[in-house]
Amino acid sequence: MVRSDDWLYRAGWVLVRGVARLLWRLEVVGAERVPLEGGLILAPNHLSLLDPPLIGCACPRELRFIAKAELFRYGLFTKLIRRLGAFPVERGTADVGAIKTALGFLNEGRAVIIFIEGTRGDGTRLLPPTPGVTLLARQSGAAVTPTAIVGTDKAWPKGAKFPRRAQIKVAFGEPLRYQDIFGDRHDRAARDEFSELIMERIEALTQVLGRPIPRSSRAAVPAQTLSDPAPHRTV
Repeated sequence: MVRSDDWLYRAGWVLVRGVARLLWRLEVVGAERVPLEGGLILAPNHLSLLDPPLIGCACPRELRFIAKAELFRYGLFTKLIRRLGAFPVERGTADVGAIKTALGFLNEGRAVIIFIEGTRGDGTRLLPPTPGVTLLARQSGAAVTPTAIVGTDKAWPKGAKFPRRAQIKVAFGEPLRYQDIFGDRHDRAARDEFSELIMERIEALTQVLGRPIPRSSRAAVPAQTLSDPAPHRTV
C-alpha cells in the first residue's frame, strides 16, 4: 500500500494499480529501493501517456507530478489532478514558478516525479536528458531514484485513441545524490555527467526488465528550463 495521508490518493492508487494488474499485468521491480522519507526525485524514461499513473501506482510513496499547463483549464478536472499531486509547467518557457514549486515540495520532504527525457520516446532509444532533474537535485540536495518503465509504448502508443493490452513493467534503481558524487561543483561538465549517469542507470534497468532500450548518443539538452524548450514536448 502507498504511504500517504490523503485518502483520495490512496484510493486512486489502489484503483489504478488494480486496473494495471488486470489489463497490463503490471510488474514492479525494486520498490523496496525507493526511500520512504525525505525529499526524492523519481527520474523515469517516458514512453506514453500511461506513464505517470502507472509509475505512480508502482511507487510506494505519494508523488507530486509536473504536468503541462493546458491540463489546468478544465474546472473539476483541474481540481482533481491538483488534489492528486499535479502542478503546472508552461512549456517552451523558463518557468521559474514550476521550479520553485518543485523545490518547495522537495524541501518539505516530498517526492516529485520528473521525466528526464522531457518528452515521449518511441521505445527504440532513450532520448538525451533534459536538465531539470540535475538542476533540482543540485539545488535541493534530494536523492534521485532512476526509474525505468517498459511496455507502455505498446499499451498506448503515440497517435492511438485508446489503450491496448500489453504487459507493462516498472523498475526502481538505487538512489543517488548529486553532492555525494560532485560535491559543490556547479560546472556544466559535472551537471552533464550526473544526467548521463542517471540515463545509464535507466538503460541498465530496462535490461533488467528484459526489454533493453539503448541510450541515444546525442549530448544532453542545454540547460534552459525545468520543462522542455521545444513547444511540442510534453511532460
